[in-house]
Amino acid sequence: MNPEIFKIIETKRLFIRQINLEEFFKIGNELQKILDNFTNQSFFSESNSKKTLIFSLTHKVNDTLLGFIFFNPSNGRSEMECYFILFPQYTGNGYAIEALKKSIEFVFSTLTIDTLCAYVRQDNKKGWLVAERSGMKYMGDIIVDQKNKKVMKFSMNKDEFDNMYHL
Repeated sequence: MNPEIFKIIETKRLFIRQINLEEFFKIGNELQKILDNFTNQSFFSESNSKKTLIFSLTHKVNDTLLGFIFFNPSNGRSEMECYFILFPQYTGNGYAIEALKKSIEFVFSTLTIDTLCAYVRQDNKKGWLVAERSGMKYMGDIIVDQKNKKVMKFSMNKDEFDNMYHL
């Protein structure tokens, strides 16, 4: 997998632009704090950060930054983990679902992966609703060993994607 595809994906209301890790950190200290919080609560591995695909979500009309989607390789090349951050002031408008659906389409049609997974904290109801409404299936709770916390696992494989998006 080439982590530097540099593709711009367009939806009805959003531009989803791939950025690299350096660009991500240039955006500002406040976003770095969000990433630090994000990485502390997820499986986002610093050792894999150079292979992570990062997409910024911006509104088409006013170019406002709404959040990010991360795709992190796991288990070799056959599986990717997906994480999304939508800034709180933009939740409740369907942006996360719109962006995740289009990003899932991009990942399965562009990269050679078999499975896409998302891990969501149990107290993040909006997060697991986004995963479900984007077509991912709840696979059960798992314990993050280093944190001794349960997270909800959602997953979609290539066949499920093909059946859902191409019929």
